[in-house]
Amino acid sequence: MNKIPLVFAMTMFVGGSAAAIDLTSDGSLKLTGFYTLTAAKVLSGSALGSSAPWTYQQWKCPCTIQTWEYAAVYEKSKGWQLDQESLLGVQIKKEFSPTLAATAQLVMRANNPNHGSRPTVDWAYASWQPSADSKWTFQAGRFRIPLYYYSDYLYIGYAYPWVRPMPDVYGWPIYAYNGANVSYRTQLGASDWAATAQVYTGSYTQRNNAYDTRIYWTDPTHESWKGMVGATFAANNGVFDVRAMLMTYKDSLWQESADGVRNYLLNIHDQRTRIMGVSVNMDYKNWLVKTEVDRYEQVDASKGLNGIYKYALASVGYQYGAFTPALSMSRYRTVAAPIEGRNTQYVSLRWDFAKNTTLKLQYDISKDKSEYSYPFFGDSKLMSVSLQGIF
Repeated sequence: MNKIPLVFAMTMFVGGSAAAIDLTSDGSLKLTGFYTLTAAKVLSGSALGSSAPWTYQQWKCPCTIQTWEYAAVYEKSKGWQLDQESLLGVQIKKEFSPTLAATAQLVMRANNPNHGSRPTVDWAYASWQPSADSKWTFQAGRFRIPLYYYSDYLYIGYAYPWVRPMPDVYGWPIYAYNGANVSYRTQLGASDWAATAQVYTGSYTQRNNAYDTRIYWTDPTHESWKGMVGATFAANNGVFDVRAMLMTYKDSLWQESADGVRNYLLNIHDQRTRIMGVSVNMDYKNWLVKTEVDRYEQVDASKGLNGIYKYALASVGYQYGAFTPALSMSRYRTVAAPIEGRNTQYVSLRWDFAKNTTLKLQYDISKDKSEYSYPFFGDSKLMSVSLQGIF
């Protein structure tokens, strides 16, 4: 896959304006965009008590995974790498009337094993409101699953203080759904609090999924989340921002023989699964506090399934002029043996040195807490630098 064109294209937008670009004279068709140019280097690492190099799947380690959805892995032997997280995205919105619009978001990624080198459609949906000032919004099409606080703009790096949201928390094999949702926005009485409630439903199938195939199973592995039903509730008063989510779906995980016969892995076939999460954030004067706690449950005693993941993050930052330093931590654990888990600590610095453009530095210390008999990525120390912006 040729990654040079993406890096070249992204440099064309550095210092660009974030104002929407009108593509028609009446302003009904608009284009906006975002970019991330990230370079990172594994400084050191070890596994099972040894710093000797090792191999995990196709990667030469010491190494570290930073994007589970697209299996973005940095390897110490490769030095500084630009080709794992760098991306360019554009969003086009067409307003047909004050109450009807269509939106599409395309993202070109340097590393995209799920779809090859072609751009992917992360969003493609229509929105309708009963009236221009209605509190109700109805949407149908393709969306990101609102599993996390930053789900809607996970790859718009300019929107958050770190180089990337913590990979210990952010990342599952299925990240989108084709379906519909309805949301309701309201002010909570005479208070400063505004709230949004949303319910959604849909499904998604990812063949030869990068998460399943590259990180866990090696051979081409497919996954499907069917019958998704979820709800989110968020409230904000300008200082505090709270959010809760709950989703259930039927999971299937399989590989196929040469003649197309499915072999379901771990007895996961239409397996009812649940994910829930809560986030509480604060933005007060110059202080930023970010927290998120989530839980994944796939339990079925008749199949021997006890798949429970607990994952959480906490971050404190302080904005001093154009600079925002932050200290953060994250972790995840499985409940059943053999335990899979990780603890990570982060030191990050954001510098808003130009309009709509930020430069970020970050140092991660990650500890593998897995109890496997083989090294599951192991411990690592990672240095990252990222240029991020919107236009």
